[in-house]
Amino acid sequence: MKILSSCLIFVLFYAQLKACEICGCGVGNYYLGLMPQFNKNFVGLRYRSLRFESHLNSRILRTREYFHTTELWGRFYPVSKLQVLTFLPYSFNYQTDINNKQKNLQGFNDIMFLSSYNIFQSQRMYQDTIPRQWKHSIWLGGGLKVPTGRYNFNDNDANQVANPNFQLGSGSFDFVLTAFYNLRYKKFGFNQDIAYKINTKNAHNYRFGNRLSSNSNVFYVQQFKKNFALMPYTGIYYEFSAKDIRENRTIMETGGNLLAGNLGLDVYTFKKITTGFNMQIPLQQKLGNGEFRSENRWNVHFSVLF
Repeated sequence: MKILSSCLIFVLFYAQLKACEICGCGVGNYYLGLMPQFNKNFVGLRYRSLRFESHLNSRILRTREYFHTTELWGRFYPVSKLQVLTFLPYSFNYQTDINNKQKNLQGFNDIMFLSSYNIFQSQRMYQDTIPRQWKHSIWLGGGLKVPTGRYNFNDNDANQVANPNFQLGSGSFDFVLTAFYNLRYKKFGFNQDIAYKINTKNAHNYRFGNRLSSNSNVFYVQQFKKNFALMPYTGIYYEFSAKDIRENRTIMETGGNLLAGNLGLDVYTFKKITTGFNMQIPLQQKLGNGEFRSENRWNVHFSVLF
């Protein structure tokens, strides 16, 4: 009986160490979203909150993960039609198990640099019974994620969250391809951004799966006073992540897809200050072979245009 009990304890302990490679956030995750006026530079701060429930099919390993990120970001135009975006995030991640025991990590994440070139922009006037004005712009580009965040994952350490995705950084140089499209008709508009992230293998022989994300929003701009305007928007967010690979072995409990609804509001004051919030509500998801679930996501921001 003692031998059986010892074996059971060992199995449960080992499972806690080895079976937790389940997480949908993906280290180095980022969000572009609707950005302030495309023709201006800006610097700002934003805060993101993501929550996941993991190991849905296990009473023993069921946990909740929380990812809180404060990010300094900005956009600059070194030359006409070329914009450069920088992201410097700082995160506090923590996990709680069914016994309310908590493990956490805190520190800087990986820095990211993106650049985009305006390949097309037009403004046409149509004169008929109802005057109309259309504006289009298309931006194409790419960027680099630099492994400045700490990646020190050891799945034999019981004091760590046994999940590479929980780390502050990915430990790898990764590449991003981006495309932006903007359409404006009077006070109404449509914005589409698509990003594809190509991950490389880190020094621990771990490679996070490539990720595709798409953000589609319709918005309305209402000017109330000379120095005050509101821009409510709504839309759809979609992401797909390929499975991670560790030492040439595909980890089946990773990757997946998520479809979420967007709801947000931006406030413009004094023509230079933008504040706002965004909420993403999951509509359909299959993450980690159904082993975890994403909950509502929040994003608030403050930016200064110049």
